[in-house]
Amino acid sequence: MQMSGPNAAFSVSAEHLPGLVALVALPLAVWALLCGVHALADRRVGWADRLVARLDSLSLGARAALLGALVGATVHAAIVPTHWHDARLTAILFVVDTAGFVVAFAWTLLGRRHWQLVSVAMLGGTVGLYAWYLLTGRETLDLVGLVTTAVELTAALVVLAPAASLHRLHPTGQRWVAAAAVPVSVLSLLGIGAIAGAAQTPASTTAVGATSSAPTGSSVAMPGMPGPSSARTAAPLSLPTTSPAGPITWPDDMSSMAAGMRMAEPNCTAQPTSAQQRAAVNLVDETVRAAVPYQSLAAAKAAGYVPITPPGQPVVHYINPTIYRSGAEVNPEDIPVLVYVNTPHGAVLSAAMYLMPQDGSATPPQPGGCLTQWHIHTDLCFNGGRVVGNDTSGTCGDGTVNTVTRPMMHVWLTSVPGGPLAPDPPAMDQVLAARAAPAPSPPNDRA
Repeated sequence: MQMSGPNAAFSVSAEHLPGLVALVALPLAVWALLCGVHALADRRVGWADRLVARLDSLSLGARAALLGALVGATVHAAIVPTHWHDARLTAILFVVDTAGFVVAFAWTLLGRRHWQLVSVAMLGGTVGLYAWYLLTGRETLDLVGLVTTAVELTAALVVLAPAASLHRLHPTGQRWVAAAAVPVSVLSLLGIGAIAGAAQTPASTTAVGATSSAPTGSSVAMPGMPGPSSARTAAPLSLPTTSPAGPITWPDDMSSMAAGMRMAEPNCTAQPTSAQQRAAVNLVDETVRAAVPYQSLAAAKAAGYVPITPPGQPVVHYINPTIYRSGAEVNPEDIPVLVYVNTPHGAVLSAAMYLMPQDGSATPPQPGGCLTQWHIHTDLCFNGGRVVGNDTSGTCGDGTVNTVTRPMMHVWLTSVPGGPLAPDPPAMDQVLAARAAPAPSPPNDRA
């Protein structure tokens, strides 16, 4: 799941939940294992006695390396299954990482030559790759990533501490060195997460980040949003609407798009006319009004809306097959897709989405000119007409197929960045906006 922003580091995405369970269970398992080994050593069991002696002889750096490798291997192994179908490449990288940590753990425990180099290469390499994923928007900082990577970075820093200086310290001083590495690691990761959130470009490694989709078809050419050059020359606009997302703004720089998401024409530079401005505002206001009954998820289900993306995810899309098949294009009275965000106070209606029908016209209608833009997704994996994940390489898993979606346009009903007609904000921005919205009364179940 995509997450960014100040609260994201203390959230846990669904695909990382097994990693959190592993982090909680690991200390208990290690404690029980060590107690068992010491008990066997007291009974003069040979291998246990040798293992205890080996552990007692390890330096602080070696013990830190063992801890970092153990945590890294356990957490990465735990989250392989939740990524295997939706993000196969990432899952394979986790498998490789797990194997590397196992090798580093054994190398250090056995006291092989250059164990420091092997440990730092694995620990530091994993931390560096994770930081790169954060800064490029391929991953977002959550609690599991923060804790796991902080342990890995702390272990690497302790191993890298000047051996002679550390050796001369009293054991208490050595522990202070290790303790000092913890806040350094945590603050470094929080800083990287903040930088990534502040300069975030929409990007995604999991299904939530690219779930704005529906039944598939071929892509069509259409104007896109203005790029940087047009943004400098177009006359700015701010058009008030009744949406909690605020005014429609122009120009809106959408030159950077999420992986697997694009506008067919990247440069829609025509200044909206007065008539187009009124049409865009009317579309937003009428959609907001028409969507009021569907603040209730139960009412939406009763009206025939069914999930087209995996239920239970932070962002879930519901389609009304009857409306979609009717061929309506942009009619607020017949909204084909509703977007719900699961929050601690139940599902919140986040957006209404217009979706070009399979037999629709070759060019999507733009009543607001460049204010009313359509986008498509090219990396989604479908099974039986439903989205089951995404793969930026364009190759989906067994039983699924990668197909370009039909053009779609959102009208946002929560305060997402970019205003009510933003093409597709990052998933975490959608989650944060929904959490800030008033709780439905009565509250909805999870979508």
